[in-house]
Amino acid sequence: MKNNKKEKKYGMFRSLWNVSSKGERWAFIFLILLGIVASVAVLVPTQIISIIISKLSGDEVYIFGIHLASDISYVWIIVIGAIITFIMRNIKAQYDLNIEKLIKKAMANLRNESYKWLVTPRKNMDIKMTQGDAIYRMNQTPDTMTDIICDLFEEIIPNVLSAVIAFVYIISLDLWTMLIIGAGVLLVGLCVLIRTMMEKKISFRTEKAKSSISSMTSNSISNLAVINLYKTMEYESKLYKERVRAFYAEQKKQINLRLAYWTCVRFVEVICMFLTIFLCAERIYAGTMLVGSIVVITNYVTRIFDPIQSIGYYSTKIIQASVSFGRFSELKPKEEDLLPVSETYPEKIESITLENVGAKNGTTFKIDGINLKFNSGEMVVVTGESGCGKTTLIRLLCGLCEKNSGKIILNEKDKISSAYVLTDKMSVSMQDAYIFNRDAELNVLYPDGVSEKDCKPLIKKLSMEKIMARKYDESVDQNFENQLSGGEKKRIGISRALLKDADVYIFDEPTNDLDSKNANYILEEIQSLKQNAIVIVVSHDDRVIDKADRLVKFEKVKDNLVEVVEI
Repeated sequence: MKNNKKEKKYGMFRSLWNVSSKGERWAFIFLILLGIVASVAVLVPTQIISIIISKLSGDEVYIFGIHLASDISYVWIIVIGAIITFIMRNIKAQYDLNIEKLIKKAMANLRNESYKWLVTPRKNMDIKMTQGDAIYRMNQTPDTMTDIICDLFEEIIPNVLSAVIAFVYIISLDLWTMLIIGAGVLLVGLCVLIRTMMEKKISFRTEKAKSSISSMTSNSISNLAVINLYKTMEYESKLYKERVRAFYAEQKKQINLRLAYWTCVRFVEVICMFLTIFLCAERIYAGTMLVGSIVVITNYVTRIFDPIQSIGYYSTKIIQASVSFGRFSELKPKEEDLLPVSETYPEKIESITLENVGAKNGTTFKIDGINLKFNSGEMVVVTGESGCGKTTLIRLLCGLCEKNSGKIILNEKDKISSAYVLTDKMSVSMQDAYIFNRDAELNVLYPDGVSEKDCKPLIKKLSMEKIMARKYDESVDQNFENQLSGGEKKRIGISRALLKDADVYIFDEPTNDLDSKNANYILEEIQSLKQNAIVIVVSHDDRVIDKADRLVKFEKVKDNLVEVVEI
């Protein structure tokens, strides 16, 4: 249990380290060392002011234990102090900017990695989330993590180091102040702990209330758009207001908690500061402390308390970031969820045999009892009523859904656990063509198909010259498929499948959305493929059925059991 908590706590830091290159890791270590120098930068101006006050008061002036000659002008001290301050401030700026650049580079690496997670084939292709949710996590979580980690290295770490240096310096001037400041630090630390524990629970409730609003909004808008019942809008608005009110109530608790926290912290800080000033004033009056030291001590007391207070706020942000990263990391597939893919089947595929195969498409739809054989040299047409498992069969043959039972045999000798090993030897055209947001030509030749010259005959016969010239305009806030008609999308999907050199061709309703001329030409092209390949076509179209070498009909017998009838 402890290991699981530790994994969640350090998961995002470990992930960023893992996706960084060796050079980036060394750069990060160097910047951490630079950050130690940067932490001193915020203390330099106070030291310079202290020296100037001591000089103007006629006291002896020391820098790092070295006594300055009494004839050195305070003007020179100011000039040298300004130069040193500029150098130190510049080091701090360089540290901040370079650490931010390095973190954003690591985040870019993580985005690349998360895209691989999202598209990695896994059983049922089910990543337990909607596509929109996955994309939101890929975009939002790295931004949240960037803010959190930048705050850590640009603010928290340098300020904590500055506080430690300031604390050691104060103790060296007056040991009694250690008791006062130490007690104050403990009290503030207690406030931070209480706030973190309470705010953690409130943050989770706030996130839950926010998700409730989002889910209700999406669901209601979708349903109201369909049923178009205006009378329900008032009712829906009341429900929405209730959820917004609950969300605001949690936010209000959060604000009240922070108000109480800051009140306690400021009270402790002021008490510690003025007790310290009182001790310093007594020592200055007794002549045992320089006047300039009081400026350093009072300023450094604030420096000590600032990072402790910031940690309280930062702990809340890191809790929220950890929750976000936990959801984000769900994109990463577990070993047991991956498809058993090792390498592409080495031989040419002459036959595929399904023996009593059962398959599961998604989380609900299943089919059982599939017995079929597909041979090279013939076009098999699969038909049947809607919902009898034809789409599941296609997904099974593409390796996009899981085989629950039975056997898949290649070339009458080799058993395979998943048809995904055949992916590189297959060419598939689904009923709804997948259109990518890129030029039409790149859609047709996707991903590395034949050259434009080789595909010209097909493009000409399908009258696709104008379609091939279509460009995707990224400035238009619209998917490319929404700029195409159904027939245009169909021809892009079909031509993409026809142009690929494959052992197995699968077409789902290839003549839908096509006019008679294009449909007939597509049928001719599909038939010509069977000379050197397995051709499987799912269709209700009589024109396709009439061209079949073998017709297979799916009939649902009972529950998930499917009877395959050859006609």
